[in-house]
Amino acid sequence: MSEFNLSARKKTLNQLLKKIKQELRKMPPGRLRIRCGPPARYYQVLDSSNRCGRYINREDIATARALAQKAYLQELKEAAEQELLYISGMEKTMPKPPERVYATLSEVRRNLVEPFFLSDEEYVEEWMKTPFEAKGFLETDPFFMTNRGERVRSKSEILIANLLYELGVPYRYEAPLFLEDGSVIHPDFTILKPHSRQICYFEHCGRMDDPVYLHGFMRRENTYIQNGLIPGRDVFMSFETASDPLNTISLRQMIQALFVDGDRG
Repeated sequence: MSEFNLSARKKTLNQLLKKIKQELRKMPPGRLRIRCGPPARYYQVLDSSNRCGRYINREDIATARALAQKAYLQELKEAAEQELLYISGMEKTMPKPPERVYATLSEVRRNLVEPFFLSDEEYVEEWMKTPFEAKGFLETDPFFMTNRGERVRSKSEILIANLLYELGVPYRYEAPLFLEDGSVIHPDFTILKPHSRQICYFEHCGRMDDPVYLHGFMRRENTYIQNGLIPGRDVFMSFETASDPLNTISLRQMIQALFVDGDRG
């Protein structure tokens, strides 16, 4: 791992520890003891004098959840601290990364816990499951289907969507983007970079030889910039004209560099 990536990782872990400590201050005293069933039974253990603890009934399930969350956060904290020691050279054995803590919990505890720091795979899964209201189509709009089974507006968008899908890049098609000025636009593709957790946007500009279309493109680009979304950093674009169609080889290289290799650092 490069020095830059180590620095970024240390920053991520320190930010995580800060958030964990804030959350732990809100937690109830004691720890959770679980007697597996079915059904599972939960107990709040406050001190060593009563190892069985106080039975938590169904009406007080929030206490069981809070205590399970507390134990999860404490384990997460320990994992982050151990990794920081490893990065600084004070530990020689690579510890379990904090992202894996949730996955190693028992099923009973996972049912009680709200994930706080997910692995890239878990984060992508949650992001992809989040519902959104897409732009939608008119009856007169052309009909094109991607390999992922979604409808898009052009053959070029099919190529882009299929490449994103093939290369394992998480994306949403025409998801709403709520801007700082209160307006809503629908970028062609909203893309998640799993490692950095960065959200960025990809626009295909397909009729750059059409003056009316070009004017609309310039307005769209200015809208992004005025709302703090900078082309080349937050927004990426591909272009074509009637005489210069989309180059699939160049497109693949760009997607690979931006959203696959570029996310790995």
